[in-house]
Amino acid sequence: MLSAVPLHAQRDTLRYGFDYQVLRTLQDQRTPGWNTANTIVTNSLVLAPAVPITQACAGWANHNDALLTNARQSAIALAACGVLTMGTKSIVRRPRPYIAYADSLHALHPVASYSFPSGHTSFTFCAATMLTLQYPYWYVAVPAYLWAGAVAYSRLYLGVHYPTDVLVGIAVGVGSALLAHYLTTDTDQSSNPATKSTPKGLVIPITINF
Repeated sequence: MLSAVPLHAQRDTLRYGFDYQVLRTLQDQRTPGWNTANTIVTNSLVLAPAVPITQACAGWANHNDALLTNARQSAIALAACGVLTMGTKSIVRRPRPYIAYADSLHALHPVASYSFPSGHTSFTFCAATMLTLQYPYWYVAVPAYLWAGAVAYSRLYLGVHYPTDVLVGIAVGVGSALLAHYLTTDTDQSSNPATKSTPKGLVIPITINF
């Protein structure tokens, strides 16, 4: 029986491994429409810092202590995520795939930094996890994680990260959010008893993607 995988793909997998083959497959399937769509999705990273900013603005405007607490937690989570992500990049110093395989892999939007882990992925999953912890409803979690997953996919499609960069980025983002949430929740509630009885407001940040 003939294999469904082309011979050149089998050779690439054996020679370069799974990470390379995924990127090569996505690269071969690029179209102008998907190029534009994934560029827009990847630029939606701006929604991550918009979460604590929007929560803080809404909290101050409405004198809502619960929203201010959420803003503080979200900011701490994203800050921790940034430290872990950039620290790991500077230690591992993994070249971008289009640099390591310059003869066969090409990025649509090259980036002048190290590859491991994916910062876009870690920040978006951190924001999505933080929102889900603060507002544990399916209509928050589902769109939040669909957005984060789309950003992660866009980093692969654009050719600027390996699959393992993205997987570790997910772990860093989710872990940062969980750590920040559980380390600050008791402190925030004990220092401000009013937040225990104040319902958490739901604020969905809206920005223009570019």
